[in-house]
Amino acid sequence: MQRKVGVVVFTHGSRVPAGNAPLLRLVEQLRQRLGTDHIEPCFMELGRPPIPAALKKLVRHGCTHIYGYALFLVPGSHLTEDIPFIFAQTLKKHPGVTWEISPALLHDPQMVEFVARHIAPVLGRE
Repeated sequence: MQRKVGVVVFTHGSRVPAGNAPLLRLVEQLRQRLGTDHIEPCFMELGRPPIPAALKKLVRHGCTHIYGYALFLVPGSHLTEDIPFIFAQTLKKHPGVTWEISPALLHDPQMVEFVARHIAPVLGRE
């Protein structure tokens, strides 16, 4: 059986709808850029859809491996404990579906360049 990968892009979520809207736009842009509908936005708390709903949607569409892309800066307890628990509990009802979660964004060496690009103009070092 060939592995079919689905992706959930998630963040914490906000009570303010305008705070959640950028993630929804980002995922739509990712779908277009990567040419797949198997990318779903979701939120750990306070936003809709919640992580379990997005996971179940991808499974219903035949995904056998779920990659969770975490829009979390640091590897706090949400990313190291709470979210893996949510994935495990949701997907245990779907034997054969595997999953993994990305590391926190600050683990990416490109983050230094990303932040430097935003700080450099303030320091007059464009």
